Amino acid sequence: MPLAPPKWLLKAKDPEPFDREYHKQLDSLDAKQVAEDLGPNAILLCWESFNVRCHRRLVAEWLEEKLGIVVPEVEHERSESLPFSQQPSKWNTKSSEDSQSRTLL
Repeated sequence: MPLAPPKWLLKAKDPEPFDREYHKQLDSLDAKQVAEDLGPNAILLCWESFNVRCHRRLVAEWLEEKLGIVVPEVEHERSESLPFSQQPSKWNTKSSEDSQSRTLL
């Protein structure tokens, strides 16, 4: 599936190169075609906790931006979801909006 980040990118320990390279990957795709391929009942899954930076939220925001749709969050209101750029990283780094480091246990 063209939405899956390559293994080398998933192993990145720094969110900035991941964000940059994954945005390039998404921007090389046709969002309308991706949505059609996924179908109307598609669910984007990830093992990350809610509001922790993951490629699922990045894909959701990309689809929202490109198609003018809302990608809901399971068991959460969409309004509860922080923008991807504001979500803390699982790699104990600073988010773009917050100078505090966070570690997931």
